[in-house]
Amino acid sequence: MYLSDLLNAKAILHIAEPLSKEQVYRMLVEKICRHCLNVPICDDALLNKILERDQVSSTAYPTGISIPHIRMENFDDTVVGMAFLEHPLDYEDTQVHWVCLVITDKSSSRLYLNLVAGLLKLSQNTPLLEAMIKTDGPGVVHLLQDLKIHVTKDITVADLMVSSPTTISPGTHLKELGDIICTNSISAVPVTDENGIYLGEVNILGLLKVGVPDYLMMLDDVSFLRSYEPLEKLFEQEDILTVGDIMDSDTTSLKPETSIPEAVFAMIQQRRRFYSVVDEQGKLVGVVTAMDIYRKIIKA
Repeated sequence: MYLSDLLNAKAILHIAEPLSKEQVYRMLVEKICRHCLNVPICDDALLNKILERDQVSSTAYPTGISIPHIRMENFDDTVVGMAFLEHPLDYEDTQVHWVCLVITDKSSSRLYLNLVAGLLKLSQNTPLLEAMIKTDGPGVVHLLQDLKIHVTKDITVADLMVSSPTTISPGTHLKELGDIICTNSISAVPVTDENGIYLGEVNILGLLKVGVPDYLMMLDDVSFLRSYEPLEKLFEQEDILTVGDIMDSDTTSLKPETSIPEAVFAMIQQRRRFYSVVDEQGKLVGVVTAMDIYRKIIKA
């Protein structure tokens, strides 16, 4: 199946005026309901379901595309509506210029994931995006027909990862590391050199471990130490020790082309929720978390 087979030219919009997310969704719903007669629910009922889904987690991706998705009972089809926006929508600091609303039946998870992969690939093609923005609905369908894009590619880590993650250098003092962790609400930080080469990882447990004397780690039960101040050592050392002193330089990373099933397997097998994504040259290109996968795949 080709991506163009799932499109209806009359459900492809080019919007020049600044609108809210709800207004854009409403316009797409109106077009889909008018030209796709087999959609079981329409109008405000459908719009409210889409907005409720958006409240669960963001449907935006780093490439500037948002893919809101609804799975319906008693709907044996897949419908895609598109809106190209001259004024971007703000999805939690991600600027979205292209909204693709996908409606499928409950049993089409595989098709949906493949469709998302195809759309994400398109969103990285700047010349094609510029061409689609300049043409009308039939023109968009024609462009995609010529490309013959199969909706069969699996989603990879590169499609979901945060491509501009917070990083830290090995020479940074632990006090600053603690500030970064708290300010950004993260539990792990990739360590890189001045050229962006991945060196390892530092996490909140490694930081807390500084505050625990080595001999305590040898005990089976420390309940008798209720009055002990376990972080006193950390307070003393946070302006002396650096990230390089506690970082894990032997931690594994993922490649951008790693499939989502492979990433999930690695997370479960190694009991990790966070992975740095490193290219063939050893450069950090992003990070991906278990929550990223859950929100954008499972809860999509």
